[in-house]
Amino acid sequence: MAIRIRLLTRGLGVFFTLLLLMVAPAAVAAQTGTVSGTVQDEGGSAVSGAQVILQGTGLQALTGSAGTFQITGVPAGSYQLRVVQLGFREAREEGVQVRAGETTRVDVTLESLPIALTGVVVSAGRRAQRQTEAPATITRIDTSDLGNLPGGNFSSALKQVKGLDFIQVGVSGAAVNARGFNSSFNNRMLMIEDNRIAVLPESGLPLGQFTPIPLIDLAGVEVLVGPGAALYGPDASSGVISLESKDPRDFTGASAMITGGSRSYLNIQARQADMLGDDWGYKVTGEFHRVDDFENRLNYGTPEAPIWEMGTGGRPGLDDESGVSWENRAMRGQAALVRYFDESRLEFGAGASMNDGVGQTNVGRNQFDGWTYNYQQIRFTSPNWFANVYRAQSQAGDSYALNRYSTNRVANPDLTDDQVRLISDWPSDGRMLAAEIQNNFSVPALFGSQVTWGVQARRDAVSSDRQWLTDRLTGEDVTINQVGIYGQVETPLPSNLRLVLAARVDEHDNYETQFSPKAGLIWSPQPDQALRFTFNRAFKSPTILQTNFWIPNFVPFVGVFHNTEGFIVRNLDGTEVGRLDPLVPESNNTWELGYRGVLGSRFLVDVAGYVSDYTDFLSPLTTFANPFGASLFSADPTVAFWASTGDAVVDEDGGPQIPLTYWNLGEASVRGMDFGATFIASPRVDIRGTFSHIKLTSDEAEAGPALEATALNSPGTKWTLGVDGRDFGGFGGGATVRYVNGYQFTSGINRGNIPTHAGLDLSLRYRLADSGLELTATAQNLFACGSDTPGGDTSCGFNQDHIQMVNMPAIGSIFLLGLRWGL
Repeated sequence: MAIRIRLLTRGLGVFFTLLLLMVAPAAVAAQTGTVSGTVQDEGGSAVSGAQVILQGTGLQALTGSAGTFQITGVPAGSYQLRVVQLGFREAREEGVQVRAGETTRVDVTLESLPIALTGVVVSAGRRAQRQTEAPATITRIDTSDLGNLPGGNFSSALKQVKGLDFIQVGVSGAAVNARGFNSSFNNRMLMIEDNRIAVLPESGLPLGQFTPIPLIDLAGVEVLVGPGAALYGPDASSGVISLESKDPRDFTGASAMITGGSRSYLNIQARQADMLGDDWGYKVTGEFHRVDDFENRLNYGTPEAPIWEMGTGGRPGLDDESGVSWENRAMRGQAALVRYFDESRLEFGAGASMNDGVGQTNVGRNQFDGWTYNYQQIRFTSPNWFANVYRAQSQAGDSYALNRYSTNRVANPDLTDDQVRLISDWPSDGRMLAAEIQNNFSVPALFGSQVTWGVQARRDAVSSDRQWLTDRLTGEDVTINQVGIYGQVETPLPSNLRLVLAARVDEHDNYETQFSPKAGLIWSPQPDQALRFTFNRAFKSPTILQTNFWIPNFVPFVGVFHNTEGFIVRNLDGTEVGRLDPLVPESNNTWELGYRGVLGSRFLVDVAGYVSDYTDFLSPLTTFANPFGASLFSADPTVAFWASTGDAVVDEDGGPQIPLTYWNLGEASVRGMDFGATFIASPRVDIRGTFSHIKLTSDEAEAGPALEATALNSPGTKWTLGVDGRDFGGFGGGATVRYVNGYQFTSGINRGNIPTHAGLDLSLRYRLADSGLELTATAQNLFACGSDTPGGDTSCGFNQDHIQMVNMPAIGSIFLLGLRWGL
């Protein structure tokens, strides 16, 4: 691996050396002039902080407090001058003539636009850029929108994100996915928090509810839908969700919020931030959350011999106490100390969370009991450089698998509950040590191209306490090293065109080199309008869980085994009936055509159509052989053998096993479109809507032998429509309707039809003048349509229970009242 990294580094060095050689002659030879002027609004007031860009030169400036700007060292010639500022329509001045030794004056007047139409995003190109210029489907949820959310959880903000599947699995629990192929253990979307890779090292799952960032400390959320591997690596196969916490200097003072409601809901959050002199700032934030969640009970046996789900203290009868704790409880918080320089900042941060509750897997459910996550981070940010070093750790505490506990409780009646829990637990200690350095610069000799490049390194070390990973065999923690090098070049072309080229090379201990390219062409015929055509290739690497699982007798006679060697499946007379190859990374090629533009001064439209082709599709955890009955390859009993050694797959005493594993299933193709629109009805009322459609277009034969291979696991159609109002004598509020078409879901034991469902959410806010206090009232799923059983009849009404995920509880209405101060 070290040799490959040196070759990658040398290649990158040659690339940037060539760029510098191209730049140097031009810089020496050019005769230059100056461009200066002012930027003002329609009323003649100065606009400060506006970005003034001379297209094709890489030269730019920011306007000062008086709205003035000056750009020096401009080669003689004719240019387009662009002015961009949040809350205004982009302005373009054509034919700006620059003569050597002279100053050309340009005065610009900007037209005001609602901020909701002129957002700035970072995730699409790893640099700040106007949302209309982003070469991807991306949504930003700002502080103002986050402040209107019900309760204390950011996940409900994702309900109206275009292209995103939002699946509510509890009062505050949710699962998300983009563009198909969801599962009960989905890790195709990368989660990032303040530039940290926010995943559980032992499973590769996004942090989700384990986040250490309270809602009160969130500055914004960006959701990139579609492949993001060219800049973010192999975990971003379907998209990226990026959380940004508040800066102490930008958000100073004390703030707090308390929310209570149905099902004994209680959420308390507080934040304190301030400056220590002119150069230092700090923040401290914390949250306590609890709620009695919706409940249901699963059968892990058969209809004839049921084994009803149990936790510690539970009993097997359907009408007996289950012992499962449905109290969802969380504590989280973080702190930061920041040193500010003229244009740079150095931050020292740390945070932690602890969670209790119930979570779904492909083979059942887990009881979270004291699951903790913590991080420590140092990051440096300047206009051209970014550096980041952090450590993260996830520990399972006393958590255990409810499906294992239930079957072990029945099979071992003489053991105590604590003894059964200990043979059903998930001891884990996952550590991640990571670092990143990133740089951006412009290249005048390449028409002012903007170049962004960076290097990421990551080391995961996981211990299962020698119980359920291959550390059980080796006696050593499982470790994996990864290094990725990425770069992107955005080049302005004539006729308001921009060419975007990006690529990333990843080295992984377990796989061959992965190359993720991206190419895009963006045409901006008018200010704040852009038509884009892009290609992305993304890879999804198997996680430690998928490559190092090792737990014979997960339940009696059923074992889970890693697949790094491959398997041969034979019937009882020794005839080969099937074969599974070792796991390799899944790949995804996506072509996308999209448009985003501001029409008039009130209407924003964002629409994209895409075609995605998957190869080496990664399966959920699935049974592939069965010495006692029918299985994947045969209706007769079969036995699995390790392909590398020819040995039978057995438990440690040589006993038979029904093996489960992960493997590559074949090919799959989808086609779809995502649409979003915002209409500013008045300065006080916004109307927003989304619509998405997706279809699996590949044949079943292309997808491999397992049912999971052909399961899109996503609704073919979904839409949302919402309205939000504010400043009505201190009152504000909103209403949102969400519709999800019914679909078949197949993931491990979670199989069935998720019925069509729709729900109405209402919110009301009242701000007390000059007090900093705001009262909130919300009703989620106030009126809903759906069914409380898979495939059941649809009913509509107030407080209508309906399921949004197979084998998870039906969701009813949720009523919350809150008090906020200082937000």
